[in-house]
Amino acid sequence: MSNTFLCSTIEDLSVELWCEIFEFFDANELYHTFDNINSKITSILSEITPLYFNIITIRDYNFTSNVILPKVTNRANIKSIKFDREFQIEEFFTRWSFNTFNQLHCLSLFYLGEMGCDCSYMLLEQLSHLTSLDSLHIRVGWIPNHDRSLRRLFQLLFIENDAFPTLKQLVFKCNQDRILHLQIPTTTTMKQTNLELLTLPCLNLTDFLQMLSCIPYIRSIKVNRLYSDLDRTISIPILSSNFILQHCVYLNLSFDYHTIFDDVKLLLKIFPKLNRIKLLCDYILSNGDQWETLLTEYCCHLRNFQINFHLQYHFFDRPASTEIQNSFSTIFWLNRNVEIKHNHNHNQQLLSSIVRFKKYE
Repeated sequence: MSNTFLCSTIEDLSVELWCEIFEFFDANELYHTFDNINSKITSILSEITPLYFNIITIRDYNFTSNVILPKVTNRANIKSIKFDREFQIEEFFTRWSFNTFNQLHCLSLFYLGEMGCDCSYMLLEQLSHLTSLDSLHIRVGWIPNHDRSLRRLFQLLFIENDAFPTLKQLVFKCNQDRILHLQIPTTTTMKQTNLELLTLPCLNLTDFLQMLSCIPYIRSIKVNRLYSDLDRTISIPILSSNFILQHCVYLNLSFDYHTIFDDVKLLLKIFPKLNRIKLLCDYILSNGDQWETLLTEYCCHLRNFQINFHLQYHFFDRPASTEIQNSFSTIFWLNRNVEIKHNHNHNQQLLSSIVRFKKYE
């Protein structure tokens, strides 16, 4: 038997195997590690490999813009760009036009301040016509009274038929705690979107209700501050019909102290398939009997429930922790193994309470 020496090198690996290996790296790690090893790998990187950019530092930004992108011959492979800090976003997309990212699926933008400038306005116009974009994350430092770019974003999302045709996730966050509520522009021609996940920093209840007809496929909604200034003299079409959002399974809302149980009832009727609810509200809504009635009637699929109570308005009475305990101690709550926790100040006055349960089959 002749002795045969089998030599295996990285050049022998198939293109498919290289692509599987590259899936474990973001674009910057990928090029720092594998670029210029040999012509085969360089070709795979520039022509075949899906690229996911996570731009955290100035070094990442410069390396992406000045080294990687000039080498990528097939920019349809760029699937995700995430800015974790405020860099020269407008400069980046001026140099590298959105037209070159026609297969971009996910984009995350970060602004230290507001996004209201002419460049952001034009950037949104281009962004809204990407035909593969399904996830958009935007974080701003604050929201001014009249943010032209932000208003345009909501017009594109909820009114213009040809804008954001494939978008399924919108996460819009604001770093500032006390902010004016966003205003959703409303017309008689609001469109239906494909959104399945929506996160917003603040809305009033009227705008929130009017927006719901635009998101029939929504599965998850989070609003960090929901103002209950519902003008009950205004006719909102969905309130007088049997309108429901049958795909929505998760609701995460923070109510202000004007919210009453009628407002909560109005919302829960629209979301009959919820299996998870997380709420933040004032102690004015800390009546366990009322919650039992609402959850029994409107939330038969509920498996995970958490409500955080805290005192938002100091003129309201502060309940004692025993009142909360007794209110959530009926058979309904005990059968769900409800957990109640309280936080007191140094005078043993109640600051906050958490009522939650997780129901197992």
